[in-house]
This record gives sequence, structure tokens and C-alpha cells, in this order.
Amino acid sequence: MRMAQRIGLPDDGERLLDDLETLAGLVDDSLPGWTRSALTDLDVDGRHWVLARMREAGLDAHIDAAGNVIGVLAGNGSGRGRIMTGSHTDTVLSGGRFDGNVGVASALEVARSLRASGTTLAHDLVVIDFFNEEVNPHGLSCVGSRALTGALTPAHLAARNQEGTAFGDALGGARVDPNRMHEAAMDLSDVIAYVELHVEQGPNLEAQGTQIGLVTDITGVAPFRSLFTGRQDHAGTTPMSVRRDAGCAAAGTVLAVETIASEQETSRGTSGSITFTPDAVNVINETAEVWGEFRSPDGEWIAHARERLAQAAEAEGAKRGVGVELEWLPSEEPVPMSEPLLGIAGEVVADLGLSHSRLYSGAGHDAAFMALQVPTAMVFVPSQGGRSHCPEEFTESADILAGAEVLLNTIVEISVRHAVR
Repeated sequence: MRMAQRIGLPDDGERLLDDLETLAGLVDDSLPGWTRSALTDLDVDGRHWVLARMREAGLDAHIDAAGNVIGVLAGNGSGRGRIMTGSHTDTVLSGGRFDGNVGVASALEVARSLRASGTTLAHDLVVIDFFNEEVNPHGLSCVGSRALTGALTPAHLAARNQEGTAFGDALGGARVDPNRMHEAAMDLSDVIAYVELHVEQGPNLEAQGTQIGLVTDITGVAPFRSLFTGRQDHAGTTPMSVRRDAGCAAAGTVLAVETIASEQETSRGTSGSITFTPDAVNVINETAEVWGEFRSPDGEWIAHARERLAQAAEAEGAKRGVGVELEWLPSEEPVPMSEPLLGIAGEVVADLGLSHSRLYSGAGHDAAFMALQVPTAMVFVPSQGGRSHCPEEFTESADILAGAEVLLNTIVEISVRHAVR
């Protein structure tokens, strides 16, 4: 099939890089790195900045009932349906300045590039900055995309943080009314594609020396909370043979997570939060709490890992006389991307003279929720040293601009191939 004429970024992409620099300044400067956490005033400022930029770019833009910033660039009506693109602008604590932001700024640049080149798509283009993609203190992620796809439930709003505050009660800080979030659910039946550009957040593209990553699958995630209950005693007078040390049972379980996750190259396991009580060096722990997760693109392996961890935790508790409660929190199954869209993106990458690899995403994304309802593709650009969720996160400007050009022309090609003839 003859491909559409390629479109370049106006001003050599300088406006896109300027946008990323501005977003990098809307952060909490009392912390290292770049912090713009959801549920904070800074996040509100960031999303309203995106709203203003959308309107400046000629999009019909608003913030929906779930905090998503949505802008629409009208097409010429010769195609049936819509094409969507975007990402998120919230960050983890002391994180990097590219995760999510590259996708939002590039989506904006797609709209501006279309207008600058005099190109009108056959379809309406919808640009989205999703609310609260990163995991919040209530254990929830991808809140905006859950709401937009109708997957946000009352149980999500009832989820509590360590202080006991329900997520719904914390939404006031984000200027979001929990009683109206259901109104954000969108009829996506006419959406022909959602395409998201993102930094890889891993080492694969750099190691392979390729400029573009085409994502085949987004990982499944199985988070857990485990509580170990033993007996508080004196650390100096209680013999080792009669101790009921909850901390030791928890420590053995943490090591089991590492062992289980090391079984496969694509599997991951992390114990991200561990609390011992009492918090004193001369007292045997009465309780210990471990929060963690398994990740893999293989759903069967995740089920296997769940069973293995339950067995390991019970064994660690049993040999110490420690009670064990293992709770599996709401999980996400692995999600495949659209092969036809990946094929189009691959043709565009080749036509632009760029190299590419296929890989899976070990990080979760809003694209995973979109893919449950609409054809979805993700495009990655390299992360230096594979670093992410840290101040050292970095992607070269040339790689960002190459990714934005791939995003732009993939969207154009999708629209051309789906135009009414």
C-alpha cells in the first residue's frame, strides 16, 4: 500500500522541547529530582497548564469529571470514528522529568504539526493528559484511564492509605469530585486507535542500539500485602529457639519474592515496603507488614508466583510460630497491543529511516486500560542507562523528537488507511 506523505515537526521540534522544559519547572523543588504528585496543587497546576496549551494549539479542550485533560482537533469528517493519543503528567516522588511528560508534550505537538502543515485528518484527533497514572498512596494507578474506560469502581474510591483516609476523600486536593467521576466514562466504540509515546524506562533499546521500540505487550501486575503476627519479647533474654519473631518470617518471605521472580527472564518481583513493630533494636518484632508485587507478560506465570509466595509465607510463619495473612490486592492481567497498529507503526519507522526493536513493557501504562476497549499501540524511545522513576532518568532530545515524528506520522497513516473511500 502506498504510504501517506511524511510530515515533519515544525521549528525542528524546539516547541516540544520547550514544553518539556516548562513542565520540568512545575515541580516540588524541596525534593530531589522532579516531583509533581497526583492529588497535589502542583499536579492541578500541571494539568491546567496542559489545558491552556491545548487551547492555544486550537483544540476544543476541557477537564473531565475524573481530572483528565481532553482536547479535540476536528477532522474533515471523511473518516468514521476518532483517533486518540496522550499519556500523563503526574510523577512519582523524586522521579524523572520524561516519564509520561514526553507522551503528553508529543501528543500536543502532533496537533500543532498537523495545523502547521495544513493537514486535516479524516478523523477527529483526541489528545489526553490522563489523571493520576502513577501509583498513589492508596495503592491505585491509572485512575484517569480507569474512569474514562468505565473501569473505576466504588471499591477503588474506598481504598485507604496508611493513615486510613479513603481515596475518594483525598480527591479534593486534585479538584475532583468523587461523586461525579463516573461521568467521565466515555463511549469508545468509535475509536479506531489509541497510540501512546513513552520513554522505555528500561535498558533494552539502548543495549540493542535501536532508536524506537514497538511494544508487543504490557505487563501484568499482581500486588500483595502480607501481615505477620508473632510475639513481642525482650531481645536479650529470649532464647532463639522459643522466639516468635514476625520480622524474621517477613524477611524470609521477602527473599522468597526474589527467588520466585528470578525464575524467568521476563518476570519481576519486588518487596517495596516493609514495616516492623515495635521499631526498636532491643525488642523482638510482634508484627511485620510487607507490601510488594509480581510482574510478568505471562499471566500463567503470575498465577504460579501467587501460589509459590503463599506457600513460602506460610512456611516462614509456621517454623517460627508466627501467624500469616496474605492479601492479594486488585491486579492487572497482561495486555497485548494491536498487531495491525504495530504493523503500521513499523512501516512508518522504516520509512523514516529509523531502527526499531519489538519488546514488552515491564511498566504499567494508561495504554493497558485503553487496550481493553480499543486497538492500541505503544511506541518507546530509549532511556539512558535504563534509569527511570529516579532523578537520573534521561532521554536524549534527538530520541524524543524521533519518537514524536513516529507518533505524528503513525497517526496520519492510521487515519489515511481508515478514511471512507
